[in-house]
Amino acid sequence: MVLLSLYKKLFALIIIFISFSGFAFSQSKSEIENLLTEVCKVSDSKDIIKSEYASKISDYQEEALEILPEFFTDDSKTDVYSKCLKRKLSRGEVAVILCDRIEIMPYFQLTGIQNCIFSFCKDNPNFVEAYLDTIKKQSIKKFKEKYVLWLHSEERKNTWI
Repeated sequence: MVLLSLYKKLFALIIIFISFSGFAFSQSKSEIENLLTEVCKVSDSKDIIKSEYASKISDYQEEALEILPEFFTDDSKTDVYSKCLKRKLSRGEVAVILCDRIEIMPYFQLTGIQNCIFSFCKDNPNFVEAYLDTIKKQSIKKFKEKYVLWLHSEERKNTWI
């Protein structure tokens, strides 16, 4: 009887924990989405990393890396202008830049292109920005899939770029 009571309490605690963790994650997602909206108001892509909102997203670290890819396919235009690409960036592209700023991406693995071939984006702190047109051409959806696979891979856990 005591054992049954203990199992019931343990089960109740597990249910509470699962419910709370889901709530906390949804709160974080909502907060990151709101912060992303603010980052998308920056006028020059070089200034993304100077934004207090980008800094707050970076504070989420791993949690942000899990949430931001959900926005990669969002092609809504933003106020963010890229001098490298000579166009305004999409909300998804800003999310890609933010992920790369939190933890640098393995560009060759994700795009098949070495970063040494890019010379037109000099003095830009957003290294991945030079790849955005290529990513778009290759399919942002496929890039997202590759990125999420890499994010959860053993290779990432064992290797720091």
